[in-house]
Amino acid sequence: MTNGPQDSPERVFDPGADRAAYVRSMFAEISGRYDLMNRVMTVGQDLRWRRRAARSVVRAGDTVADLGSGTGDLAFACLDAGAARVVGLDVAGPMLARARSKGQRISPHAGFALGDATCLPLPDASVDAWCSAFMVRNVPDLDAALREAHRVLRPGGRIAVLEIPRMEGGWLRPFASFHFRQVVPRLGRLISGHRSAYTYLPLSVDHFLTPRQFTAHLLGLGFEVTEVRMLMFGTVAMHVARKPLVGEPRSRMA
Repeated sequence: MTNGPQDSPERVFDPGADRAAYVRSMFAEISGRYDLMNRVMTVGQDLRWRRRAARSVVRAGDTVADLGSGTGDLAFACLDAGAARVVGLDVAGPMLARARSKGQRISPHAGFALGDATCLPLPDASVDAWCSAFMVRNVPDLDAALREAHRVLRPGGRIAVLEIPRMEGGWLRPFASFHFRQVVPRLGRLISGHRSAYTYLPLSVDHFLTPRQFTAHLLGLGFEVTEVRMLMFGTVAMHVARKPLVGEPRSRMA
């Protein structure tokens, strides 16, 4: 049985404290209800988004790194898209225990291990695709994680990021804000039994980047951005990019 709120004291998010430690503890505590909460919050769409992200970057026979792998849904989507091998890395052990349990039923070609996105236990130019779902906004040093992605990708390798961005102005913004600040924390408490985990979610979104800003980050770190797709009424963004070939002039996304 994995750790849950009943097994250990619940930590409340303190913006001035060690964010990485809080995130690691929080995801360990909600691991038992994480999949259910994802299905409820997204009305079942999150699995479809993961399949879309996987298809956007995975080619037959690829080796893929899935960062913030959690319970493994994106890793398994990558295998379905044709990957030969997926390495799923996460900082929360109980989440990985659930991913491994799924892997015993689904596929032996996904391996899961503890790993930090800012310091990957992978050689240079060793993977064909790097992907993550709802992970990068939780990384204290985003640029370090993206530099690591660039390092481990082979030239021509691809990256896909699913994330909840900070919304720019628009008529949907008040509704999205109400959903994340009022609806999500109440659902999270009801389903996960964790008082602070889904209060942290809107705070993490508020301190993240807009889709345009995240695109600029990718470009600034040497990627060519090939697609930015907004999902669920603009509340979820999918960025797809590639690492240019050696000597290839890098074009900027229009």
